[in-house]
Amino acid sequence: MKLSTKFSLFNALSRVAILLLLVGVLPLVMSRLALLSTDQRLAQKKEKVLRLIRRNGISDFIESGQSSYGSYNLLKEEFISLETIVPGPKIDVIEDSRRAVEDEIVQYRVLSYSFALNGQNYLLEIGRSTGSIGETERNFRRYALYILLVAVALTTLADVAFFRYLLAPFYTIIRQRLRNSHYPPAFDFEPVPTSTDDFRYLDESLREMMATIQASFSKERKFIADASHELLTPLAALQYRFDNMLQDESLSEENQLRVVDSQRTVHRLRTIIKSLLMISKIENDQFTRTDTVSLDGLVAEVCDEVQDRLEVLQLTLMHVVEPDFTVHNCNRGLLFTLVFNLVSNAIKYNRTGGRIYVLGRPAPGSGGYVLEVRDTGQGIAKAQLPHLFHRFDKGATTDPDSYGLGLSIARTIADLHGVEIDVNSIEGLGTSFLLTFPAAPGIGR
Repeated sequence: MKLSTKFSLFNALSRVAILLLLVGVLPLVMSRLALLSTDQRLAQKKEKVLRLIRRNGISDFIESGQSSYGSYNLLKEEFISLETIVPGPKIDVIEDSRRAVEDEIVQYRVLSYSFALNGQNYLLEIGRSTGSIGETERNFRRYALYILLVAVALTTLADVAFFRYLLAPFYTIIRQRLRNSHYPPAFDFEPVPTSTDDFRYLDESLREMMATIQASFSKERKFIADASHELLTPLAALQYRFDNMLQDESLSEENQLRVVDSQRTVHRLRTIIKSLLMISKIENDQFTRTDTVSLDGLVAEVCDEVQDRLEVLQLTLMHVVEPDFTVHNCNRGLLFTLVFNLVSNAIKYNRTGGRIYVLGRPAPGSGGYVLEVRDTGQGIAKAQLPHLFHRFDKGATTDPDSYGLGLSIARTIADLHGVEIDVNSIEGLGTSFLLTFPAAPGIGR
């Protein structure tokens, strides 16, 4: 799960938890707010009534000969009453009270206030039914819940946008510095713009590390190339001397065998050095890729090249590349070497009278093409498969002519052309190499 997703999920869950907590507390808060709002409204009405009495006198409410005044609105939601009382302690309270209104008991929130006017004591009561208070409370609660939901949604969206903005340099570092850094010389050392110190430090550390790796990589490739060039010259001189020694008629048969054995060793060394030199040139991108190659024609050429070896080992090779596939912007010689090495391996590790299949078919759903080299040989141990393309890894084979470089060269050529190379093998049944050619960029039908 991505870091931004975790952050957003955590914030969303925390907000949901807060929302649930508020929903649990909200009724109590809203109830309290509704009561406070009702009490404030009752107090305002009390002040209004008292102003009317001070301005117009008590006669606006209590006419002469009467001792009280009462009024209810149509739905009995509110009432006001004013009556004369005997002198006593001052009253100024707001409390819940039940009142009988037209043979109906109604629960009210009642403000009671006593005052004296012209030597007479009066009790003013203003009430509002708790039913209307509950309606106010429900309205408060509903609107508050809407506001909370909108706030959670907006803040979550804002967090997602902010996290994406904040982590954009981090993902750029991953994409540029880590994910696409399989080839050190192609590493982009341009600093990733960011205002976050942690990301800047991470980017600087990765650039410093890659600079060290690139320097070591360049030194290694230069050493391999230089050493290969330098070693070919003395080996050629040794080969020349051994050839001259074999022409000496006075050389004993025993010494001739030793010279032939030494020649074989020199030949193996030359093969290893040439293979290393080829890998070095490929990695240094010293091969042009301007050819257009038909896979059907290339496979047919490889099959003709190995025909003599097939006859010696009594092997049968079948190749079917239908429909044909054209590879653009490639190096024909390197692609020939790639297919030749795989077919050569299939010959070398096959059984007498075995079969080899070279099959081409469109890659399902990708627009690319799959070229398969399959044999009925001894197969490869499962533990050996992860190390199959490593240099000088001969695996379990005891073949003295195997140097562990053929498949390494194949992988290097495949990587250069953007071709995926996979292997499936079952011990005792055979091995299958799959070359998947992409349709784009630069390679297509």
